[in-house]
Amino acid sequence: MKKFLQYVVVFIIIILIFNLLLLLSSLFPSSLLESNVKESSERLLVEGNFFYLNKPLNITNNNFTDAIMINECYSIDNTNPFFSYMSARKNYKKGFTIDELPDTTGELISISSSSNPEDQIYNTVGELDEFLDGKVTTSVEYARYWHGYLVFLRILLLFFNIMEIRYFLFGLFLFLFIFLFIILKRKLGVSFALIFSFALIAYNYFFVFYSLESAPIFITMMIACIVLLTRIDKLKNFYLFIFIIACISNFVDYLTVPLITLAMPLYIYIAYIFKNKDFQLRNSIKTVACSCLAWGSGYAFTWLSKWVIYDVIFHKGLIASAIQQVFYRTVSPNPIAVNTLDAVLLNFFANASIFTTIFMAFMAFAIFFISILSMLNKNFKWNLHMTSFSIYLKRIVPFVIIAILPIIWYVVLSNHTVLHFHFVYRHMLIFLVGILICLRNLFVVEKVK
Repeated sequence: MKKFLQYVVVFIIIILIFNLLLLLSSLFPSSLLESNVKESSERLLVEGNFFYLNKPLNITNNNFTDAIMINECYSIDNTNPFFSYMSARKNYKKGFTIDELPDTTGELISISSSSNPEDQIYNTVGELDEFLDGKVTTSVEYARYWHGYLVFLRILLLFFNIMEIRYFLFGLFLFLFIFLFIILKRKLGVSFALIFSFALIAYNYFFVFYSLESAPIFITMMIACIVLLTRIDKLKNFYLFIFIIACISNFVDYLTVPLITLAMPLYIYIAYIFKNKDFQLRNSIKTVACSCLAWGSGYAFTWLSKWVIYDVIFHKGLIASAIQQVFYRTVSPNPIAVNTLDAVLLNFFANASIFTTIFMAFMAFAIFFISILSMLNKNFKWNLHMTSFSIYLKRIVPFVIIAILPIIWYVVLSNHTVLHFHFVYRHMLIFLVGILICLRNLFVVEKVK
């Protein structure tokens, strides 16, 4: 009960902090952002709703979501800040907006003055431009997310347009990458530093900075890993740490690749314990299970709290709408994949690097083949000072469980997975790291201190 109350108190404090941050970032008028918002809109018009960062590698950026985010920043009404950030409207300008629509279920619909039906769906770039030109007078709420990125994006838009923000994010991404490599090398060794670095690069980490949509969750993950490594010797409650990270992830994210904020710190924590303690298989599995429970609880309750607060105060029926959206994303058919297996395969092979996909498949097969061979043939000799199979099994099972988390995610959220595979595929970063750690553990056994 004492531990439960600790989580409750921490959660209440977190929700209060979230609201305070959003309130403070909504107090200044949107007129201060107007110049940079217009410059950003012009840039997005040139790029389009889907922008190819690298055509040969098929790397795209979801400008349609970035346009929504900028639109929401500009649509904040500082004379009514609480409702403004809670409703997260787009196309709103006080004294100009005529109609207001509630949060929608299914796919978002753009408001456009064009008679072309295609401009009504996912043309958020054109919608932003028309709104700034005074051609759109209907606002739409997007209240089911916290939209915590508003805290940072509104401040950045005071000084920079979208391209300048992207340059800033690139510098931040580079700094976090180098910092994480150094501290991983110091705490877990060069092999882990190389594994994380290779996986991040393979899944286009250095292209994510271009996306206002995906950057927040990667920044959260990188900072979480760095904070964990710097405090891991003194960390008393890893599950509470994961719970807090999950709350932050839901606050800033658009349901892009949130699992990376669970899996990557969990890889680090399990690896550190293996290096420094005699960690039993049962305990390692328990750690993974409890971490998943802590993360899932933090993520789910943070999301639910937004719906409850909004409905209790404003009576907008958001809870019912959000639940319908959950069912839409989980059980509704999608226009591409016939079944959930298609969704999984699509994401496995959607990685822009063909080499990485082949490498993952080869490594998984190699680990499976060597393991089976060692079980069937007791006289099988491990080369290169490989460890015994029983020890090896103990040291890979928790990593294997973590590695399959994105597969479970794809199966459960098959609709979302297929419709947004152009960024959801980065969840397979978790799978690649897991395979590489399992391969590493074939040859490396740390001496427990």
